Amino acid sequence: MTRLDSHTWKQNEDTSLETERAVKHANMPLFQALQAYEQDATISFDVPGHKRGIYSDELVSTYGKTVLRHDVNSMPRLDNLANATGVIKEAQELLADAYGADHAYFLVNGTTLGIQAMILSICQPKDKIIVPRNVHKSVVSALVLGDIQPIYVCPAFDEDLGIAHNVSFDEVAKAIEEHPDAKGIFLINPTYYGATADLEKIIGYAHERGLPVLVDEAHGAHFPFHQDLPISAMEAGADMAAISLHKTGGAFTQASALLTQGSRIDREKVQQVLNMLTSTSASYLLMGSIDVARKNLVLHGEERFQYLFPLIQATKKQIRDIPGFDVLTRESCRHKGVHDFDETKLTIAIEANLGLNGFDVYHMLCDEYNIQMELAEPNIVMAVITYADNEDTLAALVQALADISLRHFHEDVSFVRGTPSFFPEKTIQATSVREAFYGEKESVLLEKALHRVCGEALMIYPPGIPILMPGEVITQEVIDYCEFLQHQDTIMIGTNHPNEVTVLKDGESSSLLSINNEIFSKKTTAFQ
Repeated sequence: MTRLDSHTWKQNEDTSLETERAVKHANMPLFQALQAYEQDATISFDVPGHKRGIYSDELVSTYGKTVLRHDVNSMPRLDNLANATGVIKEAQELLADAYGADHAYFLVNGTTLGIQAMILSICQPKDKIIVPRNVHKSVVSALVLGDIQPIYVCPAFDEDLGIAHNVSFDEVAKAIEEHPDAKGIFLINPTYYGATADLEKIIGYAHERGLPVLVDEAHGAHFPFHQDLPISAMEAGADMAAISLHKTGGAFTQASALLTQGSRIDREKVQQVLNMLTSTSASYLLMGSIDVARKNLVLHGEERFQYLFPLIQATKKQIRDIPGFDVLTRESCRHKGVHDFDETKLTIAIEANLGLNGFDVYHMLCDEYNIQMELAEPNIVMAVITYADNEDTLAALVQALADISLRHFHEDVSFVRGTPSFFPEKTIQATSVREAFYGEKESVLLEKALHRVCGEALMIYPPGIPILMPGEVITQEVIDYCEFLQHQDTIMIGTNHPNEVTVLKDGESSSLLSINNEIFSKKTTAFQ
């Protein structure tokens, strides 16, 4: 249940609404329709070609007959995502209700699709949009597709951990004042590491100026389902939000949703953009899993998080007591420009006297303890805790960290972990993102890339946040950081070879654009 609904129930001292809501959300229109179709002896002359698992022994033996019988194509009884009028429409309406939105759209290409659809539905070519500098790479794709100019806002930077948090109201307001022709504002709620901005204040100010607010809520799909979680985008009044049901909601990988509310959004344009970007063969496995995830979050989310929060707090205290480790908490990051914090993100700091960096710890946990963390950075590792975790999973992580500490911690050692994550001290946008994407490119050795123009978004994945945007000038800081990352067994995106970087050929970047943040101050421009 959402906090808004919970507040209403407490005011009225009436549980009938809760009962009515529970009965309604016990339904899974699409998933139940798939279950019914699974039992039918239908002879399939449509796609997919495995024909419900016939002559696919390997798939049947591994995934089971049920999965293959749910892997179907659009048909009248199962509706069509591009023009939902039946069970998909009913399932999307329940999802909208669960999140307090006016409308919800199933996404089968992850939140990437939702982010692209949000931006393209409010912007025309050459328009400006205000975005945080630490956006996900999907924003870069939207800028390329729409030929849209980003107006970057710098987030607060955590010097101790070497990660960026979120943007402040003052910085967003300043961008609005300096660019009154911007078509909208794009925010993150929360960042990959759990930090949120003052959404209500920013959204209120933006709406006063007639600007719609779009929110990347990929890591906040669980927010509406417990009072102790940060406020969700819809509750804060955002016009659109894209959520990853697969990240923290329990759906299959790539299953996400787009939420909208209010009159600032053109629903027909949103549907038009979605139909342009979405496969005409939308996966019913993914959509069905959204139906199930929504039911579980509404009916059991509050109970599960109520069970988890004491465990999370105890786990964080135990980790803080282990020599060589620390953790990020709501209290510890409030003075670092963070409005609120998602405690289900377990960001573990690696202290210098452990003699290891974050990448070392990440690989040790995987290779030696069979524990797969979400990501590593030079100074941290991070775990994502969801309602599916329990005492055993959290205890296993604590025990592994304690063992690593026992083997590697030395009181008198001060280990230099390498260059932390950062924003370049000075960033110059030499071409638009779209011009850089379509420009003629070549690969050059990193050591020879100084002052060249980056041809692709340069990043490690996860988290998929660009170190450098397409069209930006490569500095020595960027070269040093990339050379450091190459020795950490990370997945680099934007390079063709380990020691090379993709750049525009000379002559492709002769005109400099006047973008609001050509030059950044050192303290406010660090990449996460």
